[in-house]
Amino acid sequence: MSDQPPVPILYTQTGCADSPKVRDWLVERGIPFVERNVTGDLDAAMALYRTGTFATPLLVVGETRVLGFRPAEIEAAAAPRAVASRTMASGGA
Repeated sequence: MSDQPPVPILYTQTGCADSPKVRDWLVERGIPFVERNVTGDLDAAMALYRTGTFATPLLVVGETRVLGFRPAEIEAAAAPRAVASRTMASGGA
């Protein structure tokens, strides 16, 4: 079992006003994530469907899901990943 927090997955779609807000928020804070644009990508759309929430933007971090641009909730969900990334970058354990 890994001590690393799960990599956040951001489900987006073309034309969604809040998708770039969440993406930019994560990028500005140096939080690594995987983006899956469901527009025209059946595999990404099916993965989003399996979350039980078929709307975007949806940030999934382990069992935590944040729908929409909600900075406080995004920070709470993604903060452990940001701390781990900074610790690894600085050479810490």
